[in-house]
Amino acid sequence: MISSEKFDAIVVGGGVAGLFYSRLVAEKGFSVALVEMKPLKKIGEKVCGDAISREYFKKLGLKEPSGDEVEGVVKGIRVIAPDEKHSLLVKGEGFELNRKAFGQRLLHEALSRGVLLYDNSYAKRPIIGNGKVEGVLIHDRRTGVNRVLEGKIIVDASGIAGVLRNKLPSNWWVSEKLDYKDVSVAYREIRVLSTKIEEPEYLRIYLSPLIAPGGYWWFFPKGKSKVNVGLGIQGGMGYPNPVEQFGKYILTRDIFKNSKLIHAGGGIVPTRRPLKSLVYSNFIAIGDAAFTANPLHGGGIGSSLISAWAAAKASIDALSEGVISTKTLWKTNKIYIMNYGAKQASLDLLRMFLQKLSEEELTLIIKKKIVSEDELLEISSTGDLRATIMNKIVSAIKFLSKPSLLLKLKTLASLMDKVKKHYYSYPEDPKDLAKWELRLKEIYDEFKIKFGYC
Repeated sequence: MISSEKFDAIVVGGGVAGLFYSRLVAEKGFSVALVEMKPLKKIGEKVCGDAISREYFKKLGLKEPSGDEVEGVVKGIRVIAPDEKHSLLVKGEGFELNRKAFGQRLLHEALSRGVLLYDNSYAKRPIIGNGKVEGVLIHDRRTGVNRVLEGKIIVDASGIAGVLRNKLPSNWWVSEKLDYKDVSVAYREIRVLSTKIEEPEYLRIYLSPLIAPGGYWWFFPKGKSKVNVGLGIQGGMGYPNPVEQFGKYILTRDIFKNSKLIHAGGGIVPTRRPLKSLVYSNFIAIGDAAFTANPLHGGGIGSSLISAWAAAKASIDALSEGVISTKTLWKTNKIYIMNYGAKQASLDLLRMFLQKLSEEELTLIIKKKIVSEDELLEISSTGDLRATIMNKIVSAIKFLSKPSLLLKLKTLASLMDKVKKHYYSYPEDPKDLAKWELRLKEIYDEFKIKFGYC
């Protein structure tokens, strides 16, 4: 006989989103079960770029990383053109994390609030009945025992795999499928170099359709001689394998001679707008399970934390009221969109635009500072490519060699503004979602027609 246990909330996935959500809900006195495949001592380990902006900690009331959680303090990002001769410096404070140490801290914070951890266990399937997810069937890999966890709220924080979300009925809004062209297939290594890194406080992003088609490659210092280096390539396009590209174009560089490999690994990251709804009935998706990573660079630590924070706020209110439904959890969507999702959708259009550009066009944008460093900072912070800026640029078209590129940028700015405003008008009531989604499709169709996706 399979044993059954009951909780206010069940969370599947012990990444940053699952850990933070669990802590926030448990500290309000609700019972929370956290299911994680890794054993306790390995929770926090993940292949990632490891970078996060300082702004998220202040916004979320989360203690900044310190001690062994921090491997580097970041002062900005240098975006480097395909010719590797020109660059833009975007200033901003942040951290290059030790992901395991940071994850272990979040875990201990959750456990200290009363979260019950089922580590070394995985979710086999959601238990669906009466129009909701009544529980989760999990398997304990240590004992080989199956058990049923029943919950008032079920949260999928299992990453891009979406181990619960992808097994839900297809007519549930959260069951939206992921187009493989909207992912980045990534590979990265942690290496100790034989020489000191110049400007270790600046992360470096290299734009190169040759080396990382549809994406970029990165060099993120973790101190004076240690580095997180890797690349992400757009999926679904038949592009070369990222491991092969890494060995051919990156590892052969002089800076990696006599370097020592510490860790290597790969993964898949969603790089698109968020799910049209993070909630349905008593179910919530957060983090990569809800496609919350930044579409431009695939970074997802900060946005995952925001999605967890939004979901926790809605869950606490719904549990306090004693009514769990799509409507009572709906504020998850509103909070996430206002704090990140609208910007994310805007950057999704920018991502799709950049994936169409040639090396020559990317170099021109950076070399001529068509978008300045301050403007690039604003785009990355807010998702705004202001039409007023583009009007100023277009007035100087006759002095530049690629007037068609500038006209495209002006069109892009208008569409980015349009989609962001549309997200800010996200429906207050779930019954209006279909109408909102139809208008979103119209904006994306307009973009695809104007930029040759059709």
